[in-house]
Amino acid sequence: MDQDIISISGGHEINPPRRSTAAGAAIICADVALLCALMLLPGDTRQWTAAALALLAVCAVVLRSVRAVHLSLFCLLWAALPLVFPASRPWPFSLIIPVAVYGVTAAALPPLRRSFGWLRRGRPGYDILVPMTATVVLSGIALVIWYVAAKPDHDQFLRYMPRMPVWMFPLAGLGFAMGNAALEEAIFRGIVMDALDSALGPGPASILLQSVPFAILHLSGFPGGGWGMAMVLVYGLALGSIRRRSRGMLAPWLTHVAADGVIFAILVRVVLHG
Repeated sequence: MDQDIISISGGHEINPPRRSTAAGAAIICADVALLCALMLLPGDTRQWTAAALALLAVCAVVLRSVRAVHLSLFCLLWAALPLVFPASRPWPFSLIIPVAVYGVTAAALPPLRRSFGWLRRGRPGYDILVPMTATVVLSGIALVIWYVAAKPDHDQFLRYMPRMPVWMFPLAGLGFAMGNAALEEAIFRGIVMDALDSALGPGPASILLQSVPFAILHLSGFPGGGWGMAMVLVYGLALGSIRRRSRGMLAPWLTHVAADGVIFAILVRVVLHG
């Protein structure tokens, strides 16, 4: 039986998960690789990726590797739900629905519920505030520089902004920043990083690997392209390090909210001034 089946976290800080067996760790690493492939390969290969993830999920259950079950379940939902419900493919449904279904399933099944240890506030402190502030400032500057230098196509982003009066922009921006940051943090600094900590130990390797699918997700996002993906990779490393240092999700979420706020502000400027 995988050691991590008995891992139960309490309090306000994330405790390092129990180490998975070698087989469980292999499944977790394969899940991350397939998650990256899912976002990089053409859409007509999704069914094969979903099939491979389903096989890994079955193996994780048979081996009773609970951390591998967590990650395999989420990755399978991300891959398979758009095949069953095509309406779930556009953003933000592509993120909201898999996270919601995963959360309900994990809450309903006792072994998954008992090992659900990453949703913790974490600790405050000056040593947390300094990297948070540095990341907020540097990421904001980097986003503006990327926007000016890359001159991205506005239409692909503005189609997600419904028409609204000017006075609603601050509320809409806050809602977007808080919601999008919560979804992405739950996926990458939550589900993915927790599983990688179990597979590889709570060291730099899991921080690096969780940032790779996070960067790939933004290949066609804001910032996008090769330079944008490289920027998000570094940003993911910073968020993972803040999560590790604070031992919670609040600090990386707040840091992420600030960056998404900058993105929304840039798009608002485009709407108002062209």
